[in-house]
Amino acid sequence: MLKMAVFVDVQNVQETFERQGFGVRYDALKDYILDHFNLGIDEVKFIAFVPYKRDEDRRIRLIDALAFMGFRVISKVIREHPDGGLKANMDVELTLEAVLLSERISQAILVSGDSDFVPLVSYLSRKGIRVTVIGPGRASTSVELIRMADDYINMEEIPNVLVSRAVREPEFPQPYEPGTVPHVESIPESEPPPEGSDL
Repeated sequence: MLKMAVFVDVQNVQETFERQGFGVRYDALKDYILDHFNLGIDEVKFIAFVPYKRDEDRRIRLIDALAFMGFRVISKVIREHPDGGLKANMDVELTLEAVLLSERISQAILVSGDSDFVPLVSYLSRKGIRVTVIGPGRASTSVELIRMADDYINMEEIPNVLVSRAVREPEFPQPYEPGTVPHVESIPESEPPPEGSDL
């Protein structure tokens, strides 16, 4: 019976720690959550949201690794604007998934430090869902997000989650059943906005 959903904002987490020279062991994060909250694997739904560039092999390998670790992976190609700007977040997709699952869970974990999720955390709390934020360090996590959540866990303090980029990160750190196909859901690219559009 589902009790908790975990929503991982991979772009926010990766950007934060890559700037500091660290990689992230998402398998260790998953094990920590199951142990810390004393829940079985069937009681928790893990969902990772991953934008990527078509030629970004490292990010594509991360998508594959997350899927084999047992995360449901929702991904989309990053949109590059004519002015060189990038649309690399998946805030809408994460929010939609959280709202849709909110009828089935009593606890939620948001793995992100992005203040854009303050309204989502507020919405889930008003529905009676206990929300924990796991943020990528206090300096990188919105104070408003911490205040809105029921609990905050500093990702930097979770054992074995961060590894130096000098150490090769395992691509498939957990065994998986031969013949199984991991769940990776790719969001189709929308048509590019017409020239002159503000979008």
